[in-house]
Amino acid sequence: MIKFNKAIAFPALLALTACDGSSENPSVDPAQTDTETDTGAEGQLDRPDLATGDVTVEGRIMAGVECPIIRTPQGDTYAIAMGEADFGPGDYVRITGDLADMSICQQGQGTIEPNRIDSIEPPARDRDPARAGGVKLTEDYVTGSWVAKGVDANCDNPDFRIVASPAVVVLKGAISNHDDSARVALGNYPRIDLDEPRDDLPIESRGPDGLAILRPATDAEYDPIMIGSATITGDGVVFVKCSD
Repeated sequence: MIKFNKAIAFPALLALTACDGSSENPSVDPAQTDTETDTGAEGQLDRPDLATGDVTVEGRIMAGVECPIIRTPQGDTYAIAMGEADFGPGDYVRITGDLADMSICQQGQGTIEPNRIDSIEPPARDRDPARAGGVKLTEDYVTGSWVAKGVDANCDNPDFRIVASPAVVVLKGAISNHDDSARVALGNYPRIDLDEPRDDLPIESRGPDGLAILRPATDAEYDPIMIGSATITGDGVVFVKCSD
């Protein structure tokens, strides 16, 4: 296994893939070992044979049920047999690899056994919530009552409230075609974690005291979601915190 800052190349794996990408009897072509350490510019592995596979997808890595998953801008989801890769939730990557015949990763359209993973810049449609707005989202930042920014903003009737407990941070308010609460995930990929089949809604700070809720980072057809009085569409909606 060879590890790089910008790219990782993986030896071939057996069809039966575990969540950590390990295999008791990894199958490696001995003819490949002589060039295993050949690298090109900027740490990119100069191995065209390892840059092929059944699929090539790009997207942001997310935590899954059994294994990490990647969700593409088109809305497709795959589980990933990550092995020792230096990537994790929140990273935007391009993955080339083979689809496993069998896998314990019970999520997505299949499990990818990566031959190569490259860290790439996310497209404009996929905002980086961890950097946007210049302020890191924390429990203290998001906790409280919020109302959609505008001349009609009325803190006597906020659009939603975010509350934190030792176990979970939750948005409470009217959400169209959903129950009146949803988990708020912070960390590397802040988002409103909606129940399936709804896609998660990325969130980011705006100004020093605003919270933007964005439409899903996908090019797929999107059915706008209402939270309180605001419809999350276009470039999203900015909310301001009410004084408690």
